[in-house]
Amino acid sequence: MLMVAVIPSAQANSYVGSTTCAECHQDKIDLLAQSIHSKMIRTKANAQDAGVIHGDLTKPNAPVSTNVDWVMGGWYKEESYIRLKASRPGDANTPYNYTVTQFQWDPIKGTYVNNQSLRDWTVQCAGCHTTGYQPATKTWNELNIGCEACHGPGGDHAASEDPSLIVIDSTTEACGRCHIRAESAAMPGFAAKAFNFPIGYVAGQPSTLQFIPEPLGAAASFFPDGTSNRHREQYLDMNYPGRTPTKHYENGVACTKCHNPHTAGTLTSYAGSLPAGKYGIKIYNNVAHTSSSVAWEAGDNLWNPTTHATISKENLCKTCHATVSDHHVHQFNAAASAATVTCVDCHMPDVINVDPTTLRGALAPHRFTAMMPENSMKYGPTVQPNSCTYRCHQNTGTDIASRAKWADSILTTRLTPLVSGTHPFKLQAVGTPNYKYILQASSDLTTWLPVGTPYTATLLPNNTPRWGFEYTDTNSAVTPRRFYRLQKQGSAP
Repeated sequence: MLMVAVIPSAQANSYVGSTTCAECHQDKIDLLAQSIHSKMIRTKANAQDAGVIHGDLTKPNAPVSTNVDWVMGGWYKEESYIRLKASRPGDANTPYNYTVTQFQWDPIKGTYVNNQSLRDWTVQCAGCHTTGYQPATKTWNELNIGCEACHGPGGDHAASEDPSLIVIDSTTEACGRCHIRAESAAMPGFAAKAFNFPIGYVAGQPSTLQFIPEPLGAAASFFPDGTSNRHREQYLDMNYPGRTPTKHYENGVACTKCHNPHTAGTLTSYAGSLPAGKYGIKIYNNVAHTSSSVAWEAGDNLWNPTTHATISKENLCKTCHATVSDHHVHQFNAAASAATVTCVDCHMPDVINVDPTTLRGALAPHRFTAMMPENSMKYGPTVQPNSCTYRCHQNTGTDIASRAKWADSILTTRLTPLVSGTHPFKLQAVGTPNYKYILQASSDLTTWLPVGTPYTATLLPNNTPRWGFEYTDTNSAVTPRRFYRLQKQGSAP
């Protein structure tokens, strides 16, 4: 793990660095060293070689190797390159000690975006890529995400070994302070948007997370339905200001319920290539790309927060959602019921930075709601993906629009032809398992009145595996004609 120390804070409870933590917590340090958190800033392996960690400086539009000192990011989407003014005498006119270029390497496409503009790394990036960042001095205690990035300064704890003097911050905000696309809010001594990341967060005090979020209308950052479309947006998915938070957030289900904070979630170390059938992105520690890789894969295991053992994503969901079927709405016919599908295929589709060949994405949104094809039809299927057809159901139409239309027709709540067309009328509704529906009737298509009480979609008789309900209208004879419509009310308790 790359660590660079600067002048310690003069505060009584100062930052002491992960090396000090390792004196008592080596097991946690060993896990952290294999995580993506410890590798977000990496020294260039060798300035003279035609390659760097993960990226390839021999590719078109790459930066000049001698202009690269550190490498930042590069996990799923992009890798930027940092120049250190102190080691570049010729950069006397550059007003920053650290500058980050926008020569971004895309590991899925294997190409660079050539943008030679320079940004002040201490203002644009450092707050989330270092530990113990001090906005007033633009300095930090440790590069990368060390222990004190989440636990707060550990000087008092290290001096006394008193466990009550170290913070165990398991709130969503603890992760959200960095996993967020937002600028800093106004703080004493700082104007609003002074930094490209939130400042002022105090470990263990979630209310101190103050920020100005990326606007939902930013097409580069959000899909039209408001779901995130880039990295470091997980917190905005879960709790965007002014929008209804996710049910997980409302019920206190924090990031650490699913992710091991010491291994940074879905990362596994591989000495060689990814296992057969796995898809992912790898970061190497050497120019030859042969050793000490860290790989993220869409199908990797998370952890069981109770036993701390690895567990598959779908089984992790079941630790709380024990009564929910894997297939849930995926029960329209025998083939659908037999298909291999899990909770995350629909509720966390990997639609961010999708590989056009494999149709696998590098990240999944954290709204935890299925992305419905009706929104693909509403906003346009080329800009708004849905859980059904971005990767699966590729044989249901000749293009993305026809596939979205097909999926929408399957999922749309609908009334089937009457089971009985004579009085009393009997009709059948098709819906989503366990969801409630309101049935309304009208004799003139103007005045609509509810009939019966809200109905819960259950398995229909003699029509397995279709779901819905049947209704017999004992009042149908009071009018020469009768019209019906159905409205989804929500999931059953």
